[in-house]
Amino acid sequence: MEEAAGNAVLEVGKGLAAPVRRQFMYFYNYKSNFDDLEKEIGKLKDARDEVKDKVVAAQNNVKKIKQQVKDWQRDVDSIIVEAEQLIQEKTNSRCFNLITCYKNSRKASKKVDAVTEFLQEKETFSEVSLPTTHEDIRLKNRDYEEFESRRSTLNDVLNAVEDAEVGIIGVYGMGGIGKTTLVKEVGQQAKKKQLLDEVVFVEVSDEPDPKKIQDELANQLLLKFEPEAERASMLYARLKTGKKILVILDNIWEQLNLEALGIPCGDDRGGCKVLLTARDLNVLTSMDSVKCFPMGFLPEEEAWSLFKKMAGDVVNQTIIKRNHLPNNVCKECKGLPIVITTIARALRNKRRPSQWEDALRELRMPSPTKFAKLLEKGYSKIALSYNYLKDDELKRTFIVCSLMVNDTTISDLFKYIMGLDILEGVICTMEQARNRLESLVCELKDSCLLLDGRNNEHFSMHDVVRAVAITIAYKDQHVFTERNNMEREWSNTDELKMCSKISLADTSVISELWPEGLDCPKLEFFSMVMMVSSF
Repeated sequence: MEEAAGNAVLEVGKGLAAPVRRQFMYFYNYKSNFDDLEKEIGKLKDARDEVKDKVVAAQNNVKKIKQQVKDWQRDVDSIIVEAEQLIQEKTNSRCFNLITCYKNSRKASKKVDAVTEFLQEKETFSEVSLPTTHEDIRLKNRDYEEFESRRSTLNDVLNAVEDAEVGIIGVYGMGGIGKTTLVKEVGQQAKKKQLLDEVVFVEVSDEPDPKKIQDELANQLLLKFEPEAERASMLYARLKTGKKILVILDNIWEQLNLEALGIPCGDDRGGCKVLLTARDLNVLTSMDSVKCFPMGFLPEEEAWSLFKKMAGDVVNQTIIKRNHLPNNVCKECKGLPIVITTIARALRNKRRPSQWEDALRELRMPSPTKFAKLLEKGYSKIALSYNYLKDDELKRTFIVCSLMVNDTTISDLFKYIMGLDILEGVICTMEQARNRLESLVCELKDSCLLLDGRNNEHFSMHDVVRAVAITIAYKDQHVFTERNNMEREWSNTDELKMCSKISLADTSVISELWPEGLDCPKLEFFSMVMMVSSF
């Protein structure tokens, strides 16, 4: 019995020995514990600064910081403050108090252990931010107006996006008609209605760069191309995931090989759909299984609504409203959104009637020699469509069309085309020539440079397109019309010697300008009856 009691006391003593020894070590290691704390706090400060730099860099790149990192930063800041206060207390202590010494040494040891854990935790997050999908500002649509004339097209395209059988959708129309604005709205509404999980938008432009297109798609999809991997294959796999993804390729000028880019478009496309915009219907129809939708000009009431929005309150100023200046300027924009927006914004803060009258004059009588001032942006967009006509035959036909009245006939055009020997290739009969011309007119309509007339035999041209065409005609082919400056350009004998075509509506100017006759050695076309009636 006594032996058993003795063993029990011995075991209790052993159990008490370790805690007592540990408490004693706090006294013994008082200095080393604080030395270790100062050393580890120095390491922790360096680690904190390193993480802070990474966080700032991530925030500058609009990335979302991991909650684990935020918690770590908060707790590290707290323990550094506590440790520095403890070190300061030790420095300020003048008397050796056993109880205080014990407590502070114990705190220092505990904080060293905590600091070690923070340093170890820091190594577990190599990235301080999460992969983040940002709202693409290219899909912002500040200029979008809910026009009745556009609502049906918008709904048709949205229905096509929702239709599981449709893989590729196309929207076409002349430059500046509002295609980009419409497809951006399609993307926003489709996402809002949860028809899609992701929308990516890339402007292709007139000089497509496949690598740049892939890079922009990958960037928006948070896809990083691996150095040794095949880019198109990686992009293809990403777009074929279970998510519903709409790829908007805006402003294409030629047929794109979507699969070569890495964009799935066949029966195995998964959840991927493609929405394209183009100025030429032929660019879209040259691709397989594209469902196409045309876009036209704004009717007068909707054009005025857009004009007022872009111009602001100045349209209601009494001095500006006098003589109906805002309404007249808007009418001369002819329902083309790019011209309406450009002119209205330019006049937004113009409160002098003379400034509005000058804009009206420029719209009614645009310079035939250059795209100037207010009209440059809108007209240059249309000129690009002419530049991309595939051959000289189409370009020359378009220029002759610009010199004819609206709703004219292909038969009338045929006379001039044959007289100027514009048709190319081997043509043996008049019927073949006529068929060829009809094909050219159809191509110009598909390029949105010509409009339908009253029937298939007739065609027209929008006034804005005509203004662009006449400027191009002057610059490229030295064509003179009544829009040229009578005193300066018509009187320039050197210019007239380069002139290839003359088109006049008023015959009285002949005797006034050239009483002794014309000196135009390169003249191949002269018309007195062709110039333009308003569309």
